[in-house]
Amino acid sequence: MLDLGRLRVLRELRVRGTVSAVADALGYTPSAVSQQLAQLQKDVNVKLVERVGRRLRLTEAGEVLAEQAESLLLQAQRAEESAKAAGGRVAGTVKAVGFQTALLHVLAPALSRLRAEYPDLCVDLLDEEFHRVLQGLALQEIDLVITDEYSHLPRAVRPELTAETLITERMQIALPEGHRLAKTEEPVHLADLADCAWATGHIGTNHSDLLERTCVDVAGFRPDVRHRSNDLMVLNAVIAHGGAVALVPDLALSRFESGIVARPLAETQVWRRMVLWTRVGAEERPSVHAVARVVRATADELVAQRPSLIRGDLQDESADPQG
Repeated sequence: MLDLGRLRVLRELRVRGTVSAVADALGYTPSAVSQQLAQLQKDVNVKLVERVGRRLRLTEAGEVLAEQAESLLLQAQRAEESAKAAGGRVAGTVKAVGFQTALLHVLAPALSRLRAEYPDLCVDLLDEEFHRVLQGLALQEIDLVITDEYSHLPRAVRPELTAETLITERMQIALPEGHRLAKTEEPVHLADLADCAWATGHIGTNHSDLLERTCVDVAGFRPDVRHRSNDLMVLNAVIAHGGAVALVPDLALSRFESGIVARPLAETQVWRRMVLWTRVGAEERPSVHAVARVVRATADELVAQRPSLIRGDLQDESADPQG
C-alpha cells in the first residue's frame, strides 16, 4: 500500500524541483524529505530519483508515479470530505486569496454565512494580488482565488484552472477636489493629466500594469507614478492630501474620504472584472463548493445594492450601464 504522505513528497519534488523547496513547502527538514523518498523507492521497488550533481531529479518511473500521485492525493481529499458531507458535515479547511476590494466586499462578508451554514468548515483568508497567486492555486497551496482583471489587459491562460467573472465595474479618474479638472462634471481626458503625479498599486499588480498600458495606448504618455500602495486608504490619502490622481474602480468610490472626486474617462471605457478562480474539478470537494456558492451569493447581493455594478461579464465593453 502506497503511503499518501510519501506520494505528496514525490509530487512536490516534481513541481518544485529541489529538495530544499519541498522541505520549505511541507515544513520538513531536507534530510526528512530524502528519507521519505528513499522509503517510497523501497515501497515500489523501482528507482524514482537520481542524483545529478548536487540535486535530485525524478527518473522516468518517478515522473510517472508523481503524475499519478497528483490524482491520488486529490481523490483521497475528496473522498474524506465527501464522507463527512454524507454524514451531514461540510468540513475541512479552504484557503482563499483575494485582492483588497474582493476581500472587503465579497470574501469577508461571506464568512458570517459560511459560519452559520457550515460550523465545521474553516476558511483561511489572505490578502494578496500578485500574479503568483494563480501558480499557488495550481500547486494546491491555495483552494480559491479572486483576482482583478482589466479590459485593457489580457487574461492569463491556465488550462488547469477555471475562471468565472463575478462582477464587472467601470474605472474612473480620482482627483483631489481642488484640481482644476474637478471643478466640472465633465469627463476627463487622460492627456490633460500627463503632467500629474499618479498613485497606483505595487509593481507587478494588474492595477499598476493597467495604468501604464492605458496612459500609453490611449494618451501616448507614461504616467509619473509617485505613490504605490495596494491599500485603498493609503491611495485615498495621497490623492486627497498629496495632490495625486489615480485610476480607480467603482467599488473603491464607496471608501473615498472627503477631498476626493471621481470623473469618467473621456477617450475610452476601462472596466475591471472580479474573477473567481479554482482548480479544474475543485468544486467536487464539498468544502470548496460551499465557499464558492456563498461567494457567488454574496456577489449577487452586492450587485443588487449597487446598480453601477454588473454581475458577470460585460458583453460590450464600450457600453455604459448607466445609460
